[in-house]
Amino acid sequence: MTEKHTRRQVLKQGAVAGSTVGLTSLAGCMSFVGGGGGSVKVGSKQFTEQELLGYMALESLKANTDVDVVNEVGLGGTTTNFRAVKNDEIDLYWEYTGTAWATLPPKHEEVITDSEEIYNEVDEEFNDRHSLDFLQRAPFNNTYVLTANPNWVEETGVQTISDFAEYVNAGNTDFTVVLNAEFEKRSDGWPGVAKHYGFDDVRSEIEVTNVSSGLTYQTVGQGDAQVGVGFNTNPKIIEFDLVVLEDDEKFFPVYNPAPLVNQDALESNPAIKEPLNAIGSKISTDQIRNLNKQVSIGGEDAQKVAREFLKNEGLI
Repeated sequence: MTEKHTRRQVLKQGAVAGSTVGLTSLAGCMSFVGGGGGSVKVGSKQFTEQELLGYMALESLKANTDVDVVNEVGLGGTTTNFRAVKNDEIDLYWEYTGTAWATLPPKHEEVITDSEEIYNEVDEEFNDRHSLDFLQRAPFNNTYVLTANPNWVEETGVQTISDFAEYVNAGNTDFTVVLNAEFEKRSDGWPGVAKHYGFDDVRSEIEVTNVSSGLTYQTVGQGDAQVGVGFNTNPKIIEFDLVVLEDDEKFFPVYNPAPLVNQDALESNPAIKEPLNAIGSKISTDQIRNLNKQVSIGGEDAQKVAREFLKNEGLI
């Protein structure tokens, strides 16, 4: 254990210095070329946002290092990618801090709603337990959200979940909330929100309609329901001009993505660290929603969209 800890300290202190060997300046873009020259396999999960993140990593490494970058984007689900990066079948993929905390070994039931705290926890744990490093996280949070019809928000003034609780506790329950059946029953879903925000006593008075997760946005957007559950980075929030009610008392867990990298890959190719770290800080919630929209609704190619984003941000 002492040897692995020492190696980890060396990585964190020395990788940036190593990555700048042979640093060159290219007109109009950043460059981190140098070091390693080996092969790096980039994986991802099989949905739009993950493929975009995977291609961002792939394109940035191609442009900014001399490593041979192998495309494994769309490899599989969470478990498939995690096992692959542990077993050296791939070298990195983007993982969400909340997923790492609650879903991957050793799994935790405690909910952490502070982005920095959960990042530090999983980074340390995955270093010690799995010999994997979490690099710089993105600020956007792909967690559950309550969305609302914009006309209803204008009429009621409800902007936060605390506002929502105050509104319904005042006797205003004559409206519809649309949820998928699982979220309606989960303790970390609708019942948990009601208990946390103090409207559990009137929850049964609010009409709840069950539809599939993908239809909740449209149902709220068209006014067939006033409030619904969604995911924070879903592009249908933009498509239907929905208002995301602020989780001002921080009930929902945090899901910030960050590159999860095999430590052996970092040791062999230290130049990959800096260009990977440069990506996350550039991606806001509004940006990832729009990028997701370009691909999943607009039908554009995910790799092309990722490449254009990096160009626009000066990263390639």
